[in-house]
Amino acid sequence: MMKRQLEDGEAFFSSQQRRLAGRPEASAQGQQFKRLKVEDALSYLDQVKLQFGNQPQVYNDFLDIMKEFKSQSIDTPGVIRRVSQLFKGHPDLIMGFNTFVPPGYKIKVQNPVAG
Repeated sequence: MMKRQLEDGEAFFSSQQRRLAGRPEASAQGQQFKRLKVEDALSYLDQVKLQFGNQPQVYNDFLDIMKEFKSQSIDTPGVIRRVSQLFKGHPDLIMGFNTFVPPGYKIKVQNPVAG
């Protein structure tokens, strides 16, 4: 299980970095993105796994989204839509995911309105 998580983390991280490379809009924000490490991706995967410990299918769905992205079955906007829906109600995970998203594609976090 740990080996799969490591492979998934590396796949997620490397696919995100490849997509960012060479993009002109990746200037200042891209510099922060490039400083991320595989360990950052693994740490984020751990957060997702912990958050959905009683719903392992959500974690697996997230990994499937990342695999589809790596294989180019879906594009960046498709990833944004699916992750937004999957993590709806979990602003901490959405903000964490934004760390890996190229500039211009950040997911807007909905703040609950005080009643």
